[in-house]
Amino acid sequence: MTKISYEKKQRETNAIIVIMCKFVGKQLTAYSDKAIIMTDIKDKKIAIFGISRLRMGTDGKGITTLVAMMGCPLKCRYCLNDRCHYDVGGNGDGSDGHTLTPGIHWVTPLELYEMVKMDNIYFQTTGGGICFGGGEPTTQHAFITAFIPLCPSHWRFTIESSLCCTTDAIEALAPHIDEWIVDVKDMNSYIYREYTSAEPVVKERLAELMKLVPEEKIRVKVPLIPDFNTDTDVERSVDELRAMGLTHIERTEYIVKPSK
Repeated sequence: MTKISYEKKQRETNAIIVIMCKFVGKQLTAYSDKAIIMTDIKDKKIAIFGISRLRMGTDGKGITTLVAMMGCPLKCRYCLNDRCHYDVGGNGDGSDGHTLTPGIHWVTPLELYEMVKMDNIYFQTTGGGICFGGGEPTTQHAFITAFIPLCPSHWRFTIESSLCCTTDAIEALAPHIDEWIVDVKDMNSYIYREYTSAEPVVKERLAELMKLVPEEKIRVKVPLIPDFNTDTDVERSVDELRAMGLTHIERTEYIVKPSK
């Protein structure tokens, strides 16, 4: 090999080494950033206001445990779990490890797992698992996706949602959730606004969800809401949902408790 050829070969080798070092450096940086993010999520506490065990026939297949999470962007007139809107107390982010509001608890993903793992035998026997509710659980999608890998692989995961959430939340949860139970309120925009005091996005979010998960994983509830919609409105909503390609549609009725 001539001196010129050798020097050319050496320059090419050095260039390859530089490129590889830059690539590895980027990969390590990306991995480091991801590790930091995962550590933050693992240690993050969220507020929950209830854990309901040994449920059957309400939250998906088998025996389930419902985890009720704080917070919801909707202000439904007949909200079943109005506690989700309560002030959580403490310093408001759970970093103090406690709350000033009775019945509301701060938990990390691991702490939640320690609280619900006692029902593993029921989940294993019946094909059940955890149902995330609230509140609007999709707002805690980072917490949920950190919690699920801690659990046995035979657990099923269901989410009860109004889909009043971001596209990012749906994309993050889609690979992990076995069944979506979606309460659409009403597909009529005026009725929806009157009842929830929020802008309707459920049709758009359902369309996005259907692109990410099989249709059979989605169960939609269409409620009759006293003083807000009628049986005719319910049927119109059902027709609109069917036109979207949804088939697992359940008509329900909100029960309004008499005021004291």
